[in-house]
Amino acid sequence: MMRIWTSGLAPTLEHQDRPVIVVGLGARRDTGADEILALIETALARQGLAARSIAFCVTHPDKLDHPGLFAAAVRLGVELRAADPVEFSRPVPNPSTRVTRLFGVPAIAEAAAQSFGPLLLEKIASAGATCALSRLAYSPSAATTASTLATSSAGP
Repeated sequence: MMRIWTSGLAPTLEHQDRPVIVVGLGARRDTGADEILALIETALARQGLAARSIAFCVTHPDKLDHPGLFAAAVRLGVELRAADPVEFSRPVPNPSTRVTRLFGVPAIAEAAAQSFGPLLLEKIASAGATCALSRLAYSPSAATTASTLATSSAGP
């Protein structure tokens, strides 16, 4: 059973078996699913994780139609999502001059992954793809507060 520690809080029983790993991905246009999957496997292995721990894959909005990224997510049985474009302008540990030149942002994989939680693995690369891992941020108290505020009819 995997233990999840978030924001210094003890793990809660109801969330211990949920997939919590976010896979941030970037890839050149001609990169196929096999290369991307091999890179994801390497990233997971470096952290001692299994594919079943993946919550979803995430990339830049301009890459949602990338056939290799989409096929890799399908083969993993998870969604391929786009991170909010604002997240790509935030600082990352390993900015890329090539990505900055092509997309006007410092990175794809790291920025996408860290938009959903703290990085567990900074980007690694193959010939045509990059991959970074983060832990999906989840705060039971924030979720409870948001739910309570949304349904409360009490005034100030």
